[in-house]
Amino acid sequence: MPRPPSRAGRISALLALAVGLVVAPAPARAAGPAGVDNQPYENRSTEVTAGEFVNVYDPSVGESEPWYYNDHTMVRDRRTGLWHVFAITHAEPANPLDEKFFGHATAPSPRGPWTKQPFALAADPSAGETHIWAPYVLFHGGTYYMFYAGGTPDHEAYRMHLATSKDLTHWTRSSTNPLFTDGFDGRDPMVTRVGDEWVMYYTANSTPAGGHHIVAYRTSRDLLHWSDRQTAFEHPATGTFGGPTESPFVVRQGGSWYLFVCCESGYQDTRVYRSSDPLHFTVDQLVGRIRAHAAEVVKDDTDGGQWYVTGAGWGQGGLWLAPLDWSTPVVTKGQVVSTPYYRAVVQTAPEARLVSYAADPAGRGEYRAVTDSSFRSTAPYLAVGTFGPTDTAGAAAGVTVSADGTDLNLTGIPLGDEPVTVDWRFRFAPSTVDVDFLWHVTGPTTAPVWEAAWNLDSGLPRLGDPAGADRDGDAAGFSPWTLATDESTTLVAAYRAGSAWSEDNRWFNRAGGSIAWQPLWQPGGRSLPVGDLAGGTWRIGVSGAPADTAFADALAASLNAA
Repeated sequence: MPRPPSRAGRISALLALAVGLVVAPAPARAAGPAGVDNQPYENRSTEVTAGEFVNVYDPSVGESEPWYYNDHTMVRDRRTGLWHVFAITHAEPANPLDEKFFGHATAPSPRGPWTKQPFALAADPSAGETHIWAPYVLFHGGTYYMFYAGGTPDHEAYRMHLATSKDLTHWTRSSTNPLFTDGFDGRDPMVTRVGDEWVMYYTANSTPAGGHHIVAYRTSRDLLHWSDRQTAFEHPATGTFGGPTESPFVVRQGGSWYLFVCCESGYQDTRVYRSSDPLHFTVDQLVGRIRAHAAEVVKDDTDGGQWYVTGAGWGQGGLWLAPLDWSTPVVTKGQVVSTPYYRAVVQTAPEARLVSYAADPAGRGEYRAVTDSSFRSTAPYLAVGTFGPTDTAGAAAGVTVSADGTDLNLTGIPLGDEPVTVDWRFRFAPSTVDVDFLWHVTGPTTAPVWEAAWNLDSGLPRLGDPAGADRDGDAAGFSPWTLATDESTTLVAAYRAGSAWSEDNRWFNRAGGSIAWQPLWQPGGRSLPVGDLAGGTWRIGVSGAPADTAFADALAASLNAA
């Protein structure tokens, strides 16, 4: 079972530089003998963060088996002051297409204590509902409006439905249902006021059959009749089920608009974007990351105007709550390394990762980005108790740069709160970069390890290796090389045979353009060996030709001959 999100307060800061890089005061460094220029940078910004999450309600109370909450909404009764939460609920394990009820609980405060109430709503087949998902409740004109997704067998035409109530207990479906249909799985509505109209945000895809994951929106004057669909946010990832635009929540604070969405690189991964325009957000406006699933934002005016963020989901034991801080100061540090062939931005704090890698195979300094941070970024991670990056890289304890700038060594990189650190070394040559990892395990982890890995987050759409030109999913063992490519460029990561302590698996994520190498990969998990573990060596290079397997072969040969 995934561990609860109580470690959110320790999640590392921004996954993107919020403003331009600022070179910190440092002695000037001449380019090394290999033409390598290696300069430090320091960036000061603010981010949205959550404090410690606390489990405030478990829907298993009174049941003979565990139950879960998932997408949910919290609202305060205008008459009584009592808080209400409504949520997808079901007995464990997860069974999303059988989620036929909305759980309901009440409390004097978002912090509880919460009291279980009868189900608020049940799926009605006569209303076209095979299941019901993701309620959102608002108050207007003496009436409470509950918007939710009515699931159907046709995932390209999910129905957006409405029920209303005067007392938050008795709900009546609207005669205008369905308000509209959309796909793929058009769902997770959230409604707020923007100017003189209502705006409904929800997750969908660029086309009903699939495509890019988006946050769609529609507008209304009366909460009953809605405009045609428009797009507020488009993520570069593609697919159908799931994706990085689930559970959108938009809120205004301090003159800006903030979009919260889940689940980019794991089940408990909410990203926060800030914009001056509530109808337009972009991936480069990232200002925070919160370890929670299906996050909602609530302000308690009876508690000094305290802002909270919530989380819930499969296997999470119910509803979680944490204080929300809109402007936590963050200092980001790292190195910018460049040659005529590439420009690498290596962040060392507050999180160790390769922020970006841009290349020019012709060596003219006309770089184009070949990596991004749209999925898991490029960094080592652990998956403890479940798949996905439960424990990500923190700040390196030590950073050393050779006099000629060709060697950068990050030591003591913590992985979450586990007894595991990683040393990550970069060796910069004129046109290639070698990376290697050394893992240090000082004791048993808090749960079995499902993955011990590092991830390369490419910005190119097609992934391959010697066994296939269009890979997606798991592949046993490590191969001499893997690549990411488009119509003009090939990014290759060649592997030095036998350099990792184990070679369990590789995972290709086509939608995110991502490749993960997993020396340890075990569904259900197993123990990491205690001690120092050689994590492997890779050589990264870029060709100016598409699907350039000859270049990949040559790169692997050069690394393995060294």
